[in-house]
Amino acid sequence: MSVDLVDALVILAHPMAGIAAAYFLYKQWSSIKSIRRKSNTAKMSNEQKDEIMSKHQNMGKKAPAIIASVIALAIAADIYRGVMMDVPFSELISLHGWLGVILLIATISMSKSGKSMTDSSSEDYHKSPHRNMHSKIGDAMMWLLASIVFLGFLRLLKVLG
Repeated sequence: MSVDLVDALVILAHPMAGIAAAYFLYKQWSSIKSIRRKSNTAKMSNEQKDEIMSKHQNMGKKAPAIIASVIALAIAADIYRGVMMDVPFSELISLHGWLGVILLIATISMSKSGKSMTDSSSEDYHKSPHRNMHSKIGDAMMWLLASIVFLGFLRLLKVLG
């Protein structure tokens, strides 16, 4: 099967968007981790913490839509491959794709738990019962994200090869 320019562009739209989304999620995770690291050494002012937290919350609201858009691009590319490139349906289903759906579910869960932490009536949202769950899911999501990126790279090599 030969891949022409249009085919390659359609196929590469999802990986390019996926790289951007992976970087976005990593920045979300690392920004909060930086607060904890710098708080332990007392090198960060409260204004800096509040600014990072505000950015984290605003971007966290956008995360599910970003991940859903990347998945929509993947579905569109697979439909294109199935219809225009006569790829059998069995080759369009992969572990990479299912892990992406799990990532979307985890992202929605993170967004909801983050919203419930900030909406709590408590003055200090760090004492929210959702905080520990939010942090643990975030750490697990980074491992899931690394797996998705790795499997996606292998899948791209197979598709373009």
